[in-house]
Amino acid sequence: MEKTAGRILRGNEVKLEGSCRLDAGPAAARERSANSLPAQANIVENQPEYALIEVICGCGAKTLIKCEYMNP
Repeated sequence: MEKTAGRILRGNEVKLEGSCRLDAGPAAARERSANSLPAQANIVENQPEYALIEVICGCGAKTLIKCEYMNP
């Protein structure tokens, strides 16, 4: 496995596209069913230019996130 150095991204280094809705408040906690699973995140694809991450919600909904790397 390839080792990479981690670092914190600054706001001007991140480009956001699209939108999402996060229900993390008390109302969301009440709506969770007793059999919901914990959320998961998996790297689906890792290329020199980007990584593709799949996030699976406890309800089963899947979201793909493409993280593009900046050239150093």
